[in-house]
Amino acid sequence: MNINTNTHIKEEKGVESCALPSYVRLENISLTLSEKSILKDVSFSLPATGISSLIGPSGAGKSSLLRCLTNLYDNWQGTISVAGINTRSWHGGDDALRRHVGLIAQKPAVFPASIYDNVIFGLSRKERKQNQSSRVERCLTQAALWDEVQDRLHDPANTLSVGQQQRLCLARALALEPKVLLLDEPTASLDPRSKQLIEASLHDLAKDMPILCVTHDLEQAQRLQGQVIFMCDGKVIEIAAANDFFEHPERLETREFLRWSVCDCD
Repeated sequence: MNINTNTHIKEEKGVESCALPSYVRLENISLTLSEKSILKDVSFSLPATGISSLIGPSGAGKSSLLRCLTNLYDNWQGTISVAGINTRSWHGGDDALRRHVGLIAQKPAVFPASIYDNVIFGLSRKERKQNQSSRVERCLTQAALWDEVQDRLHDPANTLSVGQQQRLCLARALALEPKVLLLDEPTASLDPRSKQLIEASLHDLAKDMPILCVTHDLEQAQRLQGQVIFMCDGKVIEIAAANDFFEHPERLETREFLRWSVCDCD
């Protein structure tokens, strides 16, 4: 599937369908790493609440885009604004931005500490010295993990299963009280039950915040609903509400990707 340079869509259909104001807006984002163009003029918005699924083949630039949103890559070009504020001039710098915009990686990374201490790891030293029991319970509950660990909060976090560790990472991110949540393949290689629990948590969390979830699981993108953003070769190809995207894709590239789960965008 070849994409000419003039076929990039600055598509707003998915945003407009949400009938909500934009909370996160990306305008003409480009990124080059090691002289290779990774992102090419990417533009889209996230509504104030709800889930957006970011799909596309490996190498499309999805994970790199998440890193740009949190300034883990700082050489991107364009404009990213969150709550109307340019992330380049975020008050308090990148650390404050990453508290506001939480990022959860594909592979769970727990620290050599207790379950309790993992949840509060990102808090300030002063906050960690305070009793954070209510915060820990709230975040573990939001991550659908509380019922499974409430009687062993001081056990080592590495005694948890992989699915539980991923939910612990979600709880740790929520402890910082982010206003936006970014997830990079949060259920990859997890068992069906863990996947179901995480998806249920995301639906609940999305009632109060925008969530952007990178996934290769097209069935998951359908279950998550919201809007779907399809990227290929560093470009946004099509954006639409989930039902419209999967039932009535407008682009030939999209139809071929949905049919074969692969594309050739070079």
